[in-house]
Amino acid sequence: MRLYLIRHAQSANNAAIAAAGGSDQAQGRCSDPEITQTGHRQSALLASHLAGPDSEPRQHPFRPVATSSFNLTHVYCSLMTRSILTAEYIAASCDLPLRALPDVFERHGLYEYDDNGHKQGVEGPGREYFEQRFSSLELPASLNNAGWWNQPVEEDPAFVERVDSVVQSVRDNRFGIDDCIALVAHGDFIDQFVNALMGVKRHDHNYSGDWSGNWSFHNTSISRIDFDEQSHTVVYLNRVDHLTPELMTW
Repeated sequence: MRLYLIRHAQSANNAAIAAAGGSDQAQGRCSDPEITQTGHRQSALLASHLAGPDSEPRQHPFRPVATSSFNLTHVYCSLMTRSILTAEYIAASCDLPLRALPDVFERHGLYEYDDNGHKQGVEGPGREYFEQRFSSLELPASLNNAGWWNQPVEEDPAFVERVDSVVQSVRDNRFGIDDCIALVAHGDFIDQFVNALMGVKRHDHNYSGDWSGNWSFHNTSISRIDFDEQSHTVVYLNRVDHLTPELMTW
């Protein structure tokens, strides 16, 4: 199995935070942002790249395959708007259905800041909203109209535990052994996924700020992990071959 972890395209929050020098409390920040026009351009280039017949020349060095294409079989995303919008481009370009995974969302969930600068959980949309706006998105059976996120801010221990459970489900062959999967997720999620999969410690100083971690991922970057029986190998991280320099954002 090949798993491609893809960070979503540039969101309005990413752009606002970059303009504010990296503060998560940038003016205009919202709990569930859209992607920007730059994000749409990134997504279109990403989708074309993933659908290309010769776009994946780098293979596992000890398990080469005959094809030089991504040959995706499944496309998954989170229930956050920026992930869905990015993944829609991939699903359309590769002529594949798009499915949402309820456990693949960004650290903290949906939140805003109160007047004192404290994070407060914000309720997310429910099934009816997704069916109306994203009619082609296959939704989890557990999603109802109460809102997919209706909890307080997720703290780091709960976040790590959640990602650990997703990693374990992958190890337990949740997906087919011959699948080539695109999972459109989020920077912190991908960072912790790699940590958990490879047994890497969350170094304290790497996680002391809003935008830090063991691994860095550009918007629409591609990271590949190959699974074979009990082994798993990181083939590459944070590739952005499909982007031109002016479209490389965080």
